[in-house]
Amino acid sequence: MVALSAWLLAPGAAAQCALEDHDPRDLQRVTVERVWAPDALELEDGRHIRLLGLASAAALPSVAPQLLPVGFGLDSRESLEERLRGVDQRLVLLPGRPARDAHGRLRMHAWIDDGPLLAASLIGDGLAMPRPGPEPGPLDECYYGAETVAREASRGLWLERLEAFPVGWLEPPRERSQGRLRVQGEVIDVRVRDPHWVLVLDGPLDLLISGDDRDFFEDLEPRSLLGNTVVARGAVYPWRERGRMRIRHPFDLEVLDP
Repeated sequence: MVALSAWLLAPGAAAQCALEDHDPRDLQRVTVERVWAPDALELEDGRHIRLLGLASAAALPSVAPQLLPVGFGLDSRESLEERLRGVDQRLVLLPGRPARDAHGRLRMHAWIDDGPLLAASLIGDGLAMPRPGPEPGPLDECYYGAETVAREASRGLWLERLEAFPVGWLEPPRERSQGRLRVQGEVIDVRVRDPHWVLVLDGPLDLLISGDDRDFFEDLEPRSLLGNTVVARGAVYPWRERGRMRIRHPFDLEVLDP
């Protein structure tokens, strides 16, 4: 499998998964007051933060009845609360870029003090999928690498599903899906219209690489993907009687070796 992540990082950049990889002056040691959601925390000092890197997985497609939901140990909020209790609610934070999300919450990467990158740990146990920020960054490798480990070991949510759903299993959605999916299909048409690239798959799904997102795929010639089988990852939403998935990050589009 060839990931389109070769264009992600500038020369010399590398993943910085360990706490010691970061300048201590950039880090904040905090205490968590409560967990509002698997990626939303309130700190003891009153700040609200969004925990970066995590996304819930979308429900199994209804047209795949042979895949039965396991549902064992997949409550990511409960797992996060349990891990925080084990370290007296203490975390070490590194601000993300941009500093705030659309709701005004501070965007933060988080580590267990003297321990692992928290979101990567949850993803590696198969409790969540990785979600990148609006711009690719070195820590994305940590989150996506953790998911690869979980998939290869069939941990958590990967015990109940294939690594990627055939795109033909999907149905045109009536509303935006909650969570992310990995889907696989053949590119049967490519539409290049400024400011969008649209990859039409052999099922009810189009992949959209839009506007500024194209800058992260600077070496990609979209028409070169025609006839190739790809794996895409993201949330699905309705678009003109089909589904559409916006691809923002090079790690979210992979080309399978022929």
